[in-house]
Amino acid sequence: MIKMVAIILFLLSQLFALPVYSQILPDKKIIAIDTAITQVISADTHPLLGYKDFLNYKTALTNLYFLSPQQLLWINPNKPQIEAVLKLFTSAADSGLNPEDYCLSKLTEQWNRLKNKTYISHSEQALLDTAISTNLIHFLSDLRFGRINPKTLKLNNNSQQNAFTLVPVILKAIAEGKVTQLSKLVEPNNKTYQQLKKSLLSYKNREASEAIKNLHYISSIHPSEVSPQIAAIRHQLGLLGLTAIENNSSYQYDETLVSAIKKLQFQHGLKEDGVIGKNTFKALNTPISQYIQKIKLALERFRWLPKNQQPPVIMVNIPAFHLTAYPADKEKNQQVNMRVIVGKSKKNKSPIFTAKMYYLEFSPYWNIPKSITFKEILPKLQQYPLYLDQHNMELVAGFHNNEAALPYQENSLAQLQSGELKLRQRPGKNNSLGRVKFIFPNNYNVYLHDTPARHLFRKPRRDLSHGCIRVEKPIELARFLLQTKQGWNQKEIEKAMRLSSPKKVWLNKAVPVIIYYSTASIVRGEAVFYNDIYHYDKALSQALNKQNNLSLQPLAKVDKL
Repeated sequence: MIKMVAIILFLLSQLFALPVYSQILPDKKIIAIDTAITQVISADTHPLLGYKDFLNYKTALTNLYFLSPQQLLWINPNKPQIEAVLKLFTSAADSGLNPEDYCLSKLTEQWNRLKNKTYISHSEQALLDTAISTNLIHFLSDLRFGRINPKTLKLNNNSQQNAFTLVPVILKAIAEGKVTQLSKLVEPNNKTYQQLKKSLLSYKNREASEAIKNLHYISSIHPSEVSPQIAAIRHQLGLLGLTAIENNSSYQYDETLVSAIKKLQFQHGLKEDGVIGKNTFKALNTPISQYIQKIKLALERFRWLPKNQQPPVIMVNIPAFHLTAYPADKEKNQQVNMRVIVGKSKKNKSPIFTAKMYYLEFSPYWNIPKSITFKEILPKLQQYPLYLDQHNMELVAGFHNNEAALPYQENSLAQLQSGELKLRQRPGKNNSLGRVKFIFPNNYNVYLHDTPARHLFRKPRRDLSHGCIRVEKPIELARFLLQTKQGWNQKEIEKAMRLSSPKKVWLNKAVPVIIYYSTASIVRGEAVFYNDIYHYDKALSQALNKQNNLSLQPLAKVDKL
């Protein structure tokens, strides 16, 4: 049996390119430690761990020790790495996590107590080693997949959480002596995520300074005007890091201050006009703790996104009302940025999900959804029989591009009400989908599209649609998607947008579309913050707080086992 175990360990060590434990043929000490670890892992509870944590990561823990060529991973006398793991837990705060969620202080205390003893029993070694391993899996899982499964919040992120995938990464890091680098190996490699981490540290440093005071709005202050509030505003901007803190008691709203106010307005998605109005006062009064919380929530949400997503890719941030298209070749092509209009916050929220875009449709029909037909069009049609002609709409039996239009008759209204007939809007400049739509099949019947209502893009808050996402620059987006398709230059795109019937164009390669929700992001190298239009920040904060309360269980001291 021992020989068989030795052979299995050797084969696994070759599989993962890991060093074999110092003795292939186990001696009595190794067998005793192995037995102690097996007893710990096979139990229903762990004396050093909360009940929930132990059960959540028990399968991954079992695999970690089964695949490891050494019995003790962290307090192995040949190469102890426990200090490296504890140092790694200390760095959790840099990623918006709490080191104490991984029992940093208590595990450190336990290790300090044991290492000063003249004799440490096999049971004590096994308990501490497995406790360290479980917390490491927990920590890396939180970094890789997020602390919360978005499905528990009824969100549609395609988050695949599997702690077992972390096992080979841990074993390789142990073998190469790179345990302190594990965070970098599992965290999102998204550039925005990394920049948000830097911003988090910056705001934490500011939080230690003087607290933000609440400035009351009296009246709007314009550039060059004089106001008794200017001195307080100047000081507030200094606390926020937007201007130097100085002893300047001037009441003049000068150019230096205007520049700082515009930067504040930019950070909050406000009109950058330099006028200190109600919304700018609200931004000035935002406590630093709120910035920190938004960044922490953003980091959590970025962990939910698809891993190692290679461009080209299209990303839409709902509360930012913004779309970014990232090109495959950054040297030849620039990324495309544009404003978008998203679903209304009260009843038509745009869903959060990931899908693949396969084709564009120029000069599309608008196949009017049943809900809009019943709630908005039928009441008007009952009053104005010519409503369909006035809005370039027609009756059809089904939603196919080659479906023939049917004449409006005496019983047509009843057939619409029963669902026998449907409504669609013909292609044209006033079509609600504009001149092109971008299709990525999904369960929500959501897509990107043009719009004739161009004036709506000037609004600062743009949750105005029925759920689909309207794009500000449809021609630029079409060029981005068709740049590798022969014959599709801007001239051909504009020509296709003026056709009288739909034209479907398939992409050479499907392009991922990621629709996500984050109230903090990075724009032009600066942290920016958005309103929580769907109130998802509150729900996520509550879920994280609830999880904290459930996991806060005491870590026992084990003097003798």
